Amino acid sequence: MSPHASLLDAILQRRSAAGLSPPGPTPQQFELLLRAATTVPDHGMLQPYRFVLVADEARARLGDALAEAAREARPDLSAGLLEKARRKPFAAPALIVLIAAPRADSPIPEWEQLASAACTGYAIVLTAHALGLGAAWKTAAVLEGAALRDTLALQPGERLLGWVLLGQADPQARPRPVVDLRRVVGELTQDGLQPYLPPAD
Repeated sequence: MSPHASLLDAILQRRSAAGLSPPGPTPQQFELLLRAATTVPDHGMLQPYRFVLVADEARARLGDALAEAAREARPDLSAGLLEKARRKPFAAPALIVLIAAPRADSPIPEWEQLASAACTGYAIVLTAHALGLGAAWKTAAVLEGAALRDTLALQPGERLLGWVLLGQADPQARPRPVVDLRRVVGELTQDGLQPYLPPAD
């Protein structure tokens, strides 16, 4: 077996998990997930990101902040939709909140810093898959608001990128659908941009 086979399997087989159940990650698994997140491409080694771990009863505090943010954005929101926002963190036993924290004092463009921060989410879900955990990167319709900024200690310029739900996935879940590369890939040749032709089996 190729020494890279397990890595390729994790990349090719990973998919967002639904219906995550307890238990969540162990402290040691949390550390591995976070260490993996810090290996993403990072121009200037700025570490333009930070994370907040949320588990067990603390999910209610995050849920309240999400509901309050939704109410702040839309005061006429129905009680049912507010409760839906409040229940989002309870879709899994634990989660890691992803926060982009770009450095305004750096010559590195902000978009590059945001791209680096966004890569951390993929690193976390990929590592979770490799550890045998289920994971799903989620967001909400409203990711701004006083309650969220207070709960997560968001500083000026920081941006909530959502959260990665973590737990045990359904072992009977269907495999990840295969994307037709011809729909998303082109090949630049001396004659210009051409359709991509995958190699024959």
